[in-house]
Amino acid sequence: MRAKELTVDTPANLDASERQANMVFGIEQDNINRMAEGSEERAQAQADLDQRRAAADQQFADARAELSDLGECTWYIQDRGNIASYSSVESDSSSIEAIATVFPFIFFIVAVLISLTTATRMVEEERTLIGLYKALGYSRGRILSKYVDYSLWACLIGGVLGNIIGFVGLPLFLFTVFDDMYSLPQMLLSYDIVSSIVSVALFAVGVVGATIIACRHEMAETPASLMRPKAPRAGSRIFLERIGFIWRRMGFLNKVAARNLFRYKKRAFMTIFGIAGCTALVICGMGIRDTSVALSPKQYGHITRYDLLAVANPDDFAQTCAALDERSAAKDSNVTVTSTLPIMTDNVTFTFGGKSETVQLVVVPDDRTGDLDDYVCLEDESKEPLALRDGDVYLSKSSQLVLGIQPGDTAQVQDSSLNVADVEVSGISLNYLGNTLYMTQSTYERAFGRSVRLNGIFALLKGSSADQIAFSKQLKSDGWLTLSSTAEHWENYEANFTIINSVVVLVTFMAACLSFVVVFTLSNTNISERERELATIKVLGFRRGEVHHYVNKETLILTAIGAALGVPLGGLLAESFTYILQMPSLYFDVEVEPLSYVLAVVLAFAFTIIVNLATNRTLNKIDMVGALKSAE
Repeated sequence: MRAKELTVDTPANLDASERQANMVFGIEQDNINRMAEGSEERAQAQADLDQRRAAADQQFADARAELSDLGECTWYIQDRGNIASYSSVESDSSSIEAIATVFPFIFFIVAVLISLTTATRMVEEERTLIGLYKALGYSRGRILSKYVDYSLWACLIGGVLGNIIGFVGLPLFLFTVFDDMYSLPQMLLSYDIVSSIVSVALFAVGVVGATIIACRHEMAETPASLMRPKAPRAGSRIFLERIGFIWRRMGFLNKVAARNLFRYKKRAFMTIFGIAGCTALVICGMGIRDTSVALSPKQYGHITRYDLLAVANPDDFAQTCAALDERSAAKDSNVTVTSTLPIMTDNVTFTFGGKSETVQLVVVPDDRTGDLDDYVCLEDESKEPLALRDGDVYLSKSSQLVLGIQPGDTAQVQDSSLNVADVEVSGISLNYLGNTLYMTQSTYERAFGRSVRLNGIFALLKGSSADQIAFSKQLKSDGWLTLSSTAEHWENYEANFTIINSVVVLVTFMAACLSFVVVFTLSNTNISERERELATIKVLGFRRGEVHHYVNKETLILTAIGAALGVPLGGLLAESFTYILQMPSLYFDVEVEPLSYVLAVVLAFAFTIIVNLATNRTLNKIDMVGALKSAE
């Protein structure tokens, strides 16, 4: 039976084993074929690798050969001052610092003089009380301490309030303006204890010193003389009385007013000086605003005559210029290019005397220098035209003020490719907005030792301002690297002077407030000093209107004199800002409109009239009986 099973199962097992063996042999054969194919791919990859390695080795060899041919390298180290945005913030901050240096000095002088007048008047009003103190046996030091303490506490309290405004209020106001113009980190307020102490000490010395001088003068007298009425000021003939044909035609009240003006010389001087100083500050503030407003038409209406400045890659310059002509000739274009001037332009670093400025270099081809006047007006400080000739190098006025360079001086110029050349400045050209350096093609090639590669054009356009702006934006797709539309610059000009306008408004407001305080303080002092006189004329039958006219006339005359002196003083102060506000890319050619002078004078009289209306109420409240019975 067993043999029979073996006989039956053996052929089947053999067939299965044969199929399994064939399958195994097939797999092995596939593996052998794959190995063969892999060997061929490996050989091909190895060949490619060897080829690439040979090419790389050749490149390294060429690079090493090129490096070996180079001489010693020159390193250029640039700090953050070379960044345009940083320089802009720094220049604006410097302008604020310049204004903050000049204006406080004038404010301080006026404020101290007013404080001196007030302190002196305070001591004189208590003349009788000082005499009583001396009669009761009080020492001079004890009497003096009362008034010194009063003045000192007034200075300290005022100093604390002033420090809060100066270290908190004004910085917050200015930083708000800066924050609108630049992207800056959060401002951290700082407190300068030295400046705080010095500012308070200056006022304390002036006011307390005046108080001491006034007290010592009064305490030098005996108690009996102090408790008696102070002798009236001696009258004398004034200069106007010697001019007979004028004096005889003056009315009684006008003669009295003229005598009073010369009788109280100290108060008259203080009023005139205060009004003149405040008027000058207002004119200066308005002058800065007028100058900033006038810069735009001067620059974009007179100096810059081209409508478009376009800069391309030098390699693509001809192609992009052809695209410009095609776009101008298109039927749907509202702007036509009437003429162009090819130039080479670059942002270069101009260095002189250890100072550096970023300047736009403009190189004009030798055969087109005669056409430059159609696109840019070159003129010197006296507004005389300048001709660009071979060898001429013209630098803008703003750069001259910042760097301190003069015609004939040699400076270093470094272009964007770090090429350095020494050039001699032959003249200074007016350029109110921006720094520009002009030279001819030959001058550039001699200085830098390389050929000029044209990369930009000045273009004159025909079309409205809006169309010109839209046209310049369309050109961005034609391969131009940078596009500068004069019409767009003119439109955006106002926003660029936010910081200056804000400071001008602040200074004008503070000057106006100071003017009001000056007139108000001195007017009240005038009334208090002449209370007996005013009571006397009221007793004599002067009506309210006549008393008001009697006092107010003097204040108006002093205001007129102060305003008349403040007008030329304000003009000189405004003119000084040409040199104080030495901002990169900006030249302040100070121009004060006649209307600004008129407004400053009108403002001075307006404050005087307001003060007179307020002091008229004081005149009405004078107790005639009490004033005539008093010792003063």
